[in-house]
Amino acid sequence: MSLPESIIYNLLANNQQIVDLLNDIRGEPTDFPYIFIGQPNDTFTISDNAPWIRITLIPDDTALYADDERVMQKYRVQVDFWINKTDLTNLEKLESLIYEILHINGIERYYRNHEPDADIETLEMVQGNFEGFA
Repeated sequence: MSLPESIIYNLLANNQQIVDLLNDIRGEPTDFPYIFIGQPNDTFTISDNAPWIRITLIPDDTALYADDERVMQKYRVQVDFWINKTDLTNLEKLESLIYEILHINGIERYYRNHEPDADIETLEMVQGNFEGFA
């Protein structure tokens, strides 16, 4: 069984629509999709690299049981991205595309928010919390 954050990473990084949209917003292609499991290093997280996506696991250990055995485990992940705070059109496109890709794969969003980034004043941080079953 794959780690939940790896499942999400593979769904997003292997989706050409996501990769193309990230590159279109940034204005140039990159050597790899700017999608990370966990926090990218501080030298990466600058305005010029936006947008990028971060995937982190939210602690949870809920499971479904049959005959005293775990048959299905729920997982929760947070999918954040950073984008220029004046680019609301692409913020909405990227947020919707992430939702669509995860939704069609049985992973549902239960929380969403966006607000100015506390450290990089030119960026907006967009947060989506999702849950699925493995």
